[in-house]
Amino acid sequence: MISLNKKLVLLVGVIFHVAFMWSIFDIYFVSPLIHGMKHHQSTATPPAKRLFLIVGDGLRADKAFEKVRHPTTGESEYLAPFLRSKVMSDATFGISHTRMPTESRPGHVALIAGFYEDVSAVTKGWKENPVDFDSVFNQSRHTYSLGSPDILPMFKHGAEDQSRIDAIMYGHDFEDFTKGSIELDAFVFDHLDEIFEKSKTNKTLDDQLRSDKTVFFLHLLGIDTAGHSYRPYSAEYYDNIKYIDENIEKLVDKVNKFYNDDEQTAWVFTADHGMSDWGSHGDGHPDNTRTPLIAWGAGVNKPIPAIEDKGNHDEYSEVWDLPVKRNDVNQADIASLMSYLVGLNYPSNSVGELPLAFVNATSETKALAIRNNALALVEQYLVKEEQQKGSQIIFKPYPPLSDAGKTIDERLAHIDELIAQGLDQESIVASEELMTYAITGLKYLQTYNWLFLRTLVTIGFFGWIAVAFCSYLLAFVVQSDKPFTTSLPLKAVAYVALAILSGFFVFQKAPLHYHLYAVFPVVFWEAVLQRRTAVAEGISILARRSTSKAPALAAVLDIGLSLVLLEAIVYGYFHREIFSVCFGLATLWPFVHNFTVAKREWPTSIAWVIMCAVMSSFTLLEVVKVESIEQILLSGALMLLIGLVFTIYLQRKLALAASTVVVLFAQILLVVATMYFTQVSVESLTARNGLPLFSQVGGWIALILSLAVPFLHFLGSDAKDYRLRLLIIFLAFGPTFVILTISWEGFFYVCFFAILVIWIELETQMRDARVTPETRADLTPGDFRMALFTFFMSQIGFFGIGNIASISSFSLDSVYRLIPVFDPFSMGALLMFKILVPFAVLSACLGILNLKLGVPSSALFSMVLCVSDILTLNFFYLVVDEGSWLDIGTGISHYCIASGLSLFMMVLEYLSGVLVAGVAIAPHVSKVKKDM
Repeated sequence: MISLNKKLVLLVGVIFHVAFMWSIFDIYFVSPLIHGMKHHQSTATPPAKRLFLIVGDGLRADKAFEKVRHPTTGESEYLAPFLRSKVMSDATFGISHTRMPTESRPGHVALIAGFYEDVSAVTKGWKENPVDFDSVFNQSRHTYSLGSPDILPMFKHGAEDQSRIDAIMYGHDFEDFTKGSIELDAFVFDHLDEIFEKSKTNKTLDDQLRSDKTVFFLHLLGIDTAGHSYRPYSAEYYDNIKYIDENIEKLVDKVNKFYNDDEQTAWVFTADHGMSDWGSHGDGHPDNTRTPLIAWGAGVNKPIPAIEDKGNHDEYSEVWDLPVKRNDVNQADIASLMSYLVGLNYPSNSVGELPLAFVNATSETKALAIRNNALALVEQYLVKEEQQKGSQIIFKPYPPLSDAGKTIDERLAHIDELIAQGLDQESIVASEELMTYAITGLKYLQTYNWLFLRTLVTIGFFGWIAVAFCSYLLAFVVQSDKPFTTSLPLKAVAYVALAILSGFFVFQKAPLHYHLYAVFPVVFWEAVLQRRTAVAEGISILARRSTSKAPALAAVLDIGLSLVLLEAIVYGYFHREIFSVCFGLATLWPFVHNFTVAKREWPTSIAWVIMCAVMSSFTLLEVVKVESIEQILLSGALMLLIGLVFTIYLQRKLALAASTVVVLFAQILLVVATMYFTQVSVESLTARNGLPLFSQVGGWIALILSLAVPFLHFLGSDAKDYRLRLLIIFLAFGPTFVILTISWEGFFYVCFFAILVIWIELETQMRDARVTPETRADLTPGDFRMALFTFFMSQIGFFGIGNIASISSFSLDSVYRLIPVFDPFSMGALLMFKILVPFAVLSACLGILNLKLGVPSSALFSMVLCVSDILTLNFFYLVVDEGSWLDIGTGISHYCIASGLSLFMMVLEYLSGVLVAGVAIAPHVSKVKKDM
């Protein structure tokens, strides 16, 4: 049984949330990767000896095919006329539909391995990380890969024989978002030319180039870089597409000449992911998931005129004016297509299906190729089934592949019989059906333990909510050191339950951390039930402190309204506008809660109404923001004005020491400095002149000093006044919301800070009106409303400037002012810092509110912990692993953010203590004190 000491509860809470945050990856997104399968060759008669895979990183399908107006010349043109001519006369084309996350690593894994890497793979790292499953490159005789150091090493280091794959790549310093992107692709084409040139004097290389089963991989990063820097409708993005198209045309001619027009070369052009209008990718927006696919050469079908076929065009592709059939595929299918074209084994982990619409072969050849594709998938199912059997006490096989007359052996025998009878089309249908059942069978095996694990996680979350509430009652309501009697039978039941659950995980050979899913629910509920008498006493005390004449009815209504607000917050994760509605209702709060006080303190009440109205506007604004230096500078000027006005006000009110005034003016000057460096950087980057070194260095210095200078205030004695402390904190984070913003975020920061300060004053006035000095520190049921307000404000701190449904809504433009060269972790850290600033501000304001109300410093935080995981539990059941990938990614993001915010609320308590340390508020308390 655990102790419910507050510090221990918080520590356990952190461990619990970290462990259970991972639960969705253990349940919904366990990697389906398995080993030990036999290989199955795609075809014994490959149509091509060599294959060129050309990936235009970040190329959207519409930009590859439609006529666009060039922003520089003003002329309407097709950006890829050569590729377009291939589509019209010599190639089969379509759209390759990618999955989320639409990032380079998962996209290339799907293309080259035929395997959709599960989202949890992001924890493995994105750079220099070997692909730990089979790939087309691994099955080739030799692969020449050229391009980015972020992609190539993964496949080389993951190969069984690394000498089989050549990786020719540039340095990371090439990936500078502020400079020209074409040179990245020029490197690839130039070095490929060098390979062919060297072969003239190197017989070994020449023989190797002329061998069968040879793959050339050209990773062209320029389009992606241009899109990130200047957007996918910029001249740079368009020019990069034109450059690639021109050089592919030259390359095709060179290759044909080198191989003496032997017509044994196959070409596949596609992209790993697309690009949103605001220059980002990662989520499941159609602009990110729709990429071009063009294949031509040996073994590839010629285009089918739309006169013979409707062409499969929809509103999206009709404007491309391509009178040929469009053939869409899933991205993983491309790996199967490439394997077939050069006669490789299907990658053993591939879930791709050979797209027969692209294949130019006899019906028998197609039937055999798709049969072998089905065999490769069935092989995965059989290996997975054996693994699952060995880890289950009772196992039920997948009915469609185990029922009488439908077993795998029977289905394969039927397919072979159809092929022997020359019924190729029927055999293809049977093979495709078997592939479908193999994939759904793998899904069945993958989700075999879902119900059990989800039940444990649910009981665990409710157990944590109960522990948090119990801890709150014992620490702040009952406040009794009276020992309680431990129930030995209850303890025995807990030990037996834990032994059974752990034994089950041991039998399953589950990872060690799975045992936490058993430990936390058992320990939590045992701890709460052991203290059931004290909990009942605490609830009774709260009921007696209620100001309602019918405390039971009031409690039911309060709980009901709290759940409505929490569910509204859940809805707000999908539709930010609901937060605007909540702010609209919040304008009424002072008048409904205590009209007398609201009327008496009318200036504060009116200020509250105005700021609620202003705050409601932010969640109505578009998440996708366009860079506006005017708004950045205007919000910075507003910070300056507020800093100057309140410095003068506090100087007159508190007679501040000269040293304090000097430090305040230093903070104000740092806001000015960041405004200047931001303007210089934006103007230079907009003019395509790169990032000036002095503005980059100056920006870093100003940002770092803005966080360091405030500590100088602690050298004096003035910083004890809460008003001065709030001004110090406001100016400390001001520069962050200048240099790391692209639009109106600075205004949000100012308004968010203002409404929190007004809230502090209103809550203080409301409490003063209803308590006596003797009962001031007593907590009442009504105090849970403040906890809900706190939790609501924590959500606004995030959703006021972004929307987790689209990770891309957090633009990278501002980060380029400090880090111009591609570095995802450093860039992500800066964005994360900016996102967390509102939470730091909330933490400080909540700490000061605790002091002004005279309640224990941890009380409000403890109440927040009691309700926050209701949100997390909602999102746990809203996570999906099928359907649109936007839905899948949104579910993951929502759950992680909700769980992370609950976790972060615990961190905020200690951050609050740091930010308001030493603050004195007379007459209620003299300084911050730590509890227990």
